[in-house]
Order: sequence, then C-alpha cells, then structure tokens
Amino acid sequence: MLAKRSSFFIFFTCAIGAWLFHLKYTVISIEDRIRHAKREIAIEKKNHHILKAEWKALTSPERIQQLTMKHLNMRQIEPSQLREFDPSIFHAEKSKYKETKKLSKLIDEILSSKGVD
Repeated sequence: MLAKRSSFFIFFTCAIGAWLFHLKYTVISIEDRIRHAKREIAIEKKNHHILKAEWKALTSPERIQQLTMKHLNMRQIEPSQLREFDPSIFHAEKSKYKETKKLSKLIDEILSSKGVD
C-alpha cells in the first residue's frame, strides 16, 4: 500500500513538474511576443510622426499654390470678374427684378466682353 502511495506521489510530482516546465516556456514565449510587439509599436509611432510631418509639408497651402501655378497655369480672380449674387438670374420667370437677364444671355455678355466666341 505504501508503494502505491509513493508511486502515485512520484507520478503526481512528475506530472506537476512537466506541466510547470511547459507553463514556464509558454510564458517565456508570450513575453518574447510582447517584447516584439512593443518594439513594433515604438517603430510605428516613430514612423507615424515622420509621416505626419511629411503630410503637413505636402499639404501646406503655399506648396499647393506653387504647384497650381506651375502645373495648372491658373491665375487669381480679378475683382472685375466678380458680380453680386442674384438668385433671380437662374429663375427669370419668377424674378422680382424685371431688368434681370437670363443666365445664358449673361454668359454670352461676359464671353463677348472678353473676346471669346
């Protein structure tokens, strides 16, 4: 009977030892993965700051204006090109102003004054 008990405790001790051995290496593996993830997070944070600075430089209004001038051949609007907004030009029949022209006539007038046919 004593031999059965002692063999049970020996088996139980070996099983606990094997389980603890497995648990130890599982924990070490998880700690390695955590260390690797923290390193990756630090790298991504650094890259994020770099990308954020680059994005800010790329989208600066001065740079966009320079690129527009260079590639699109655009000019600033002159004050003579502006008119006061009159919604009645879009709906001539509902106009409360009798002298308001239709939009197409207004466009023709603008184009003819600039010499465009």
